[in-house]
Amino acid sequence: MIRYTERGAELFNSARKKAYSSLEKTLDSLYGVEGVTEIRFRDEWLRRMDGEGDVCSDGWYCPPPRGTAVLTGDRVMFDSLRNDYNWSGNGKIDWQGVLYAYASPVDRTGGQIGDISVTLYFGSDSRIRDHVRNCHKATMEVFERLEEADTAGDVFRMSQEVFLDHGLKSLVISRTDDMPINLGHTFTKLGRAPEGETLSEKERSELSSGRKFLNDAACWGFEEGLQFTVEPQLVSTDDESLPKITQHYVVKKDKDGFVVCNDIDRLLLKYKLIG
Repeated sequence: MIRYTERGAELFNSARKKAYSSLEKTLDSLYGVEGVTEIRFRDEWLRRMDGEGDVCSDGWYCPPPRGTAVLTGDRVMFDSLRNDYNWSGNGKIDWQGVLYAYASPVDRTGGQIGDISVTLYFGSDSRIRDHVRNCHKATMEVFERLEEADTAGDVFRMSQEVFLDHGLKSLVISRTDDMPINLGHTFTKLGRAPEGETLSEKERSELSSGRKFLNDAACWGFEEGLQFTVEPQLVSTDDESLPKITQHYVVKKDKDGFVVCNDIDRLLLKYKLIG
């Protein structure tokens, strides 16, 4: 059985909950304000995240600096956030265009990662709005078919078929994955509190290297309690002018099936991108 809950992260991933809450508050504060740069948005988001308590806002996925990236305009078509030309800069956010936001916080109590990312569009171009809706519809179809799969590889291959049926392809690239593209990865944890105010390089490496990817070669199954991401980065196969759309979800396997944390759908609804 597939269940959806905005409270999913609250129920099983506190770092994700705080990353979402602080992102929404930052958008409420800065949306439409003239002259807001990528770096200013990033830093205000991190400051609010710190205020949530018991979270390392300077994340495990570093670079980019502080484990966080905010990009606007054509920069949402990034390849890897590891590359310095894809780090947050002094470019001003276009409040009639697209905004991509990513963070990789870690819970201070047990060292669980709580990544989040989303692409938002604030303008009135119906082509782009239809594209965002199509990406969301395709991703929801992947969730509805999760129980057809026995392994992570099955999910990956099924997702690629679904995306193609919707005129889309996913461009998720990871330097630490042996395969060229993937759909997401497991949520690792240290199993202990981080040692310092920010994560050490050793802790970051431990969290990164412990991940298992949802890719074409994956043969691992979904054991109870496992958390993993479904985070396609979707582009249109028919119109290269449309932006890349990221909608990042967390999924947990439990005794009754799968629970999908769809917290970011609140933002998609707020800006009338779905519904």
